[in-house]
Amino acid sequence: MQQPSNGILHGQPTDEVVLIDIVSSLSSPYFLQRKPSKAPLTVPLVIPEPQSGEPFDPALAERHTKKREWIKTNLARLQNEYSQHLPLRLSEQLQNTLINDPDVQSADDVYSGEPDLLAFQENLGAAWISYHDTDTQVDLVPVSLQAISLVDIYGSIHHNPLSDWMTLKITIDKEYEYMIPPKSSFLLGPFTSTLPVFRSAFGKSSNTPGFDFVLLDPPWNNRSAKRAKHKDSYKTSTFNVYDLFKLNVTDSLCDGGIVGIWMTNSTKWRTFLLEKLFPAWRVEMVAEWTWIKITVHGEPIFNLEHPARKPYETLVLARPLSATRPSSLASSDNNDRQKLEDKVIFATPDIHSRKPCLKGIIKPYLPNPDPRCCEIFARNLTEGNWLIYSD
Repeated sequence: MQQPSNGILHGQPTDEVVLIDIVSSLSSPYFLQRKPSKAPLTVPLVIPEPQSGEPFDPALAERHTKKREWIKTNLARLQNEYSQHLPLRLSEQLQNTLINDPDVQSADDVYSGEPDLLAFQENLGAAWISYHDTDTQVDLVPVSLQAISLVDIYGSIHHNPLSDWMTLKITIDKEYEYMIPPKSSFLLGPFTSTLPVFRSAFGKSSNTPGFDFVLLDPPWNNRSAKRAKHKDSYKTSTFNVYDLFKLNVTDSLCDGGIVGIWMTNSTKWRTFLLEKLFPAWRVEMVAEWTWIKITVHGEPIFNLEHPARKPYETLVLARPLSATRPSSLASSDNNDRQKLEDKVIFATPDIHSRKPCLKGIIKPYLPNPDPRCCEIFARNLTEGNWLIYSD
């Protein structure tokens, strides 16, 4: 069985409804077989009702009421039109991929035992990054055959110019090996400390072409993240979302470029995004994609009508204000690109905070056939002309 292209199990990128396997949507070399990080749910979870006195979000309930029938209709489509894919056998699909290749390794063997980057970051300190020479992009080819210190790459942009995967050996508390996808770049460091590096390399004053797509997945502060106490929860507690105002995102976009930002269902943060951050960025919402988290049988992972929590997250898509005007859309150089409209993405969740990779789905909507993209607060590297900016 061949691994699904871009993780799409059913549907086309421009369809209103797309079924995705998150694990196979991620960039991975042919000689590694990725496996789900945990067993996918076979039955919905039972989430306790809110206790007396727990805050309730009436605005969320109102938004849910407006989209309830749309969600139910598409859940019915999933059961009827995509029934040949149910129950989903994601683990079996991935186990059968390249299973006869003797060079295939388990990704678990490669990605296990990751270092404590939080401790490294705290010990390094933001002051060092401010004085680090980050004016140029560094190609990794000359250093790929030798181990380098994380200090030497922290806070600067590095790039794999090759059309092949490469192994980068990095010394932290000991030596680790990282797989760097073809043509990918990364900027590793705290958001506020490395923002001057990003602006210098990709802002208006730079000679670099703008990005076709800038994707953000900020660690929004929310109760469920605090309850879960995941190993990445420190990012939620230390990151100040108001620092996003410092990111002049439109300065890094090409003409016709798109901004996407993953949102929780919190009305507080949705209001912040649409009424404060987007006006400051000079962008306007044009579409909303809803990721509905499902079991292997195509059911929501918990009750759709739960009063406090919803089994879905949203990706808000926006364009610069000038690009959303009819005259601007009519004069676009690329009239073949698809119009952004609301979409449903069905996928079984993997590890905490891991979203479906959007590379294959967003491409038809972008202005250039070979788009340049940037993902901020990313959890993994992405193959192709993608810059990953994260700590």
